[in-house]
Amino acid sequence: MNSFKWWWAFLLLVYLASAGVAQQNRPKRHTNDGKLKQDLSFTHDSQELVFSTLKTNQLIKLERLNLQTGKRTDFHGGANTNEISISFARDMKFYAYVRNDGNLHTSVEVQDVEAGEKHTLNPGGGFACVRAVTIHPNGREVIYSFPVENGSQQLWRTDHRLQNKKALTKSDYIDTHPRYSPSGNAVVFTSTRAGNFDIYRMKADGTNLIQLTEHAGLDTRAAWSPDGMRIAYTSLREGNYDIYVMDAFGGDQIRVTTNSGKDDFVTWHPNGKELYFSSEVKGKIDIYSLEVPAP
Repeated sequence: MNSFKWWWAFLLLVYLASAGVAQQNRPKRHTNDGKLKQDLSFTHDSQELVFSTLKTNQLIKLERLNLQTGKRTDFHGGANTNEISISFARDMKFYAYVRNDGNLHTSVEVQDVEAGEKHTLNPGGGFACVRAVTIHPNGREVIYSFPVENGSQQLWRTDHRLQNKKALTKSDYIDTHPRYSPSGNAVVFTSTRAGNFDIYRMKADGTNLIQLTEHAGLDTRAAWSPDGMRIAYTSLREGNYDIYVMDAFGGDQIRVTTNSGKDDFVTWHPNGKELYFSSEVKGKIDIYSLEVPAP
């Protein structure tokens, strides 16, 4: 083979290899109705993904998606009010979520599955709303975000019966979207305390605060990997909502989606190898997954 033919053969091999990688890393689509979907969370005892979806113009309901069959069903069959931001304990004996309990007002709900009991926390505040909730992996503690009188938004911790409320953050800023680490020893959350929406981590008791991101664009809705070593999140730093991944202390930040639409509400598959997220493609919002790049 002369040098000219050898060169073109080499280029062809490079092209085919790169095309194979691109094909392998293309997002996989899991829903097809195009409706609003948010707050994705995996159960720990099955291959089911639970998320909030816009069922009608007035109703957001929790749904479950069986990844093996593709079947979607209502998570709470008789629900007739908006439900968002679900979080599961590791043994699935408890889960927490946010429910609309009145006009422009939401409450925290904890379901004790074995006892068949539901606990409700109405944090007050008139038209103020709980923004997000996370339950400790052992199911015994809950953290949620809620506005206070000075216009800020703070994180609060209670026991699983939604009693013994304690402020975890005290600031003049917006602190929201908390997530317990898999061990329950740390919490990540979004805060404006540096003048912009960035991601922070702290110990579960509210001490040892560390800023993980620092960009002009919004960084928010962080999600821990199952081993607690990495964090996925939504970022607007490049002018578009995309999914990024970093290590658990803010290092090695990489972009993993390049969709021209909005990618948001990321969660990790329990196998730690895939990210699931809500993605807007050509005006339609569906759930996609993507293999996580190696660290």
